[in-house]
Amino acid sequence: PEQEVSFSSLESAKPIVLSKTFGLAKAVTAVGVTTTKAGISSKLFLFGTANDQVVSIDRRMLDPRRPNGELKETEKMEGLIRYSPLLPIVPLKTPSHTYEVSSVQSISSAPANVESQSLVLAYGGPDVFFTRLAPSKGFDLLPDDFNRGLLSVVLVGLIVLLNVIQRMNKKKMVTTVWS
Repeated sequence: PEQEVSFSSLESAKPIVLSKTFGLAKAVTAVGVTTTKAGISSKLFLFGTANDQVVSIDRRMLDPRRPNGELKETEKMEGLIRYSPLLPIVPLKTPSHTYEVSSVQSISSAPANVESQSLVLAYGGPDVFFTRLAPSKGFDLLPDDFNRGLLSVVLVGLIVLLNVIQRMNKKKMVTTVWS
């Protein structure tokens, strides 16, 4: 819903409370959420399911502001998705994809050294499952085809150029002082 930018507790209308109900096709045995070093990356909700999987669902899928009808331009700009009561389980977004994790009772998350990644541990029954997730993809990682050689050449060239300019400046200062 459209709301005013300014808010006064004395004059403004009461806040709008939004709620939606969501369902998952599988029974849920554990719930967790990813955490990152500075909290900049988007969050993934993690669910341990009764069919021995760890499923991840983007936080935007659980947003209560998701509209029932067609999306307006402002809602598209915000990244809202049309409401559907049943949350889809996408096999490509299932961290435990081919592995069975029996009787998951708890899912814990810890930040990795890089902001874009989160370490996830699912445990409970006889199995322990550990993985590294990147909720916002690897936005702070260099690609495999990054040209490190060119970067080194440019860096060495800049250092040489800096030394040449310093020597030229030193000579100029000496000649101006003696003249």
